Amino acid sequence: MRLENQRTVQMKPLLILPFLFFVACSDDNSPQTEMDAGVDFSSPDIGQDADVDQEPDAEADQGEPLPDSPETLDHLFRTGPQKVGYLEFSYSYDAPGQEEPREIPVKVWYPADPATGADPARYAVGGIVNVPTDVALREPAPSTEGPFPTVIYSHGSGGEGLLAYPYGEHLASWGWVVFAPNHVGNTALDGVQMSFAPFLATTLHRVTDIRALLDTIEAGFESPVSGIADLNNVVLFGHSFGGYTTLALGGADLDTDRLVETCAGYGEDSCEFINQEEVQTAFRAGLGDSRIDAIVPQAPALIPLFAEGEIASIELPVMLQSGRMDKTLPDEVHAIPAWEALDGPDDIWVEMPLGGHFSFISICTDLSEDILTLFRPDAPDDGCSEDFIDSQLAVSNLTAYLHAFARLHVLQEVQWASLIEGDAFSEGFEITLKE
Repeated sequence: MRLENQRTVQMKPLLILPFLFFVACSDDNSPQTEMDAGVDFSSPDIGQDADVDQEPDAEADQGEPLPDSPETLDHLFRTGPQKVGYLEFSYSYDAPGQEEPREIPVKVWYPADPATGADPARYAVGGIVNVPTDVALREPAPSTEGPFPTVIYSHGSGGEGLLAYPYGEHLASWGWVVFAPNHVGNTALDGVQMSFAPFLATTLHRVTDIRALLDTIEAGFESPVSGIADLNNVVLFGHSFGGYTTLALGGADLDTDRLVETCAGYGEDSCEFINQEEVQTAFRAGLGDSRIDAIVPQAPALIPLFAEGEIASIELPVMLQSGRMDKTLPDEVHAIPAWEALDGPDDIWVEMPLGGHFSFISICTDLSEDILTLFRPDAPDDGCSEDFIDSQLAVSNLTAYLHAFARLHVLQEVQWASLIEGDAFSEGFEITLKE
């Protein structure tokens, strides 16, 4: 479906170099699919998370537009020159409507000291899922070349910050610090333990989690990576429920009156939550954060819940990424209305005609087929089958678009515009620009 006031760029073939994706062992026993999946929240369409692989290898200095050539495009997909470190830390904060402080674990990928002798990192979730990597190193000292521009990732419902690892490894290799918090109460392990928070609590706390993370980074924290992130240059991206989170933090507010009136549809616990005065005050005060410079929502959820005119009011550059075959969050309900509402001259829509909801993350290749179908039986029908774009191709291209968009609109490296606004990087993608 094409819209009227837009310009569509046709796809062109491109030889893409092989990419390294790290596949979990086939004896993984559970939360990994839950880690990626869109969990039914007794709520509107909510989804999952995101993943991607690699990006530009250019130290793109400001100057003339880059030539639109296979060599330049290939440059976008290669791993960068920086060694990559990986570590975890946690922070806590007082959240509206919650008596106890929220304790939020965070995964971090960052440029590492080139002289490090650290061992390879290993990704694990709850002692159940283990994903090896030959890119990231375990807790090496950070590079002294910082501070580095900042990326924050918001996972989807029933997801996990670790899902950002393909994005995180690639971006860190190009000199970005990537933070991926776990939205406690809406993670994979919460799903396994049947301990999801009320839907409306998660809708608010996802936003306050990111704000509190920015506060923590700004104030400093107990970690070797404290002080290496540059909050003057921040891009936020997220998948599904995380896509909603990016739009909200980008400045689009929900229709609070409608949430109050319809809260019973999300469960009695959601009504109890939103009927607290401090919660309504938090919603009505606005959800945006001025420290964010650009946003990249992937298959965003909850589009119908934004107040009229709010998406159009977003003043930041927005790269919307979606899959036309998404069954969890159909384009007709979410991506298309979001694009129609967006009103910025720098906004861009990256579509995958054969993309499903699971095309944005790596579960199709990280999980064995039997484990995937056991925990996410809808995955083959929503991204993880031969009917859809190859997920490795999808993730690598989505990462390249994210990185180039951030270089253009966060770092103000104007030469990336000619690539982003030109032909699609690869077959399987369509690019639409605002007139």
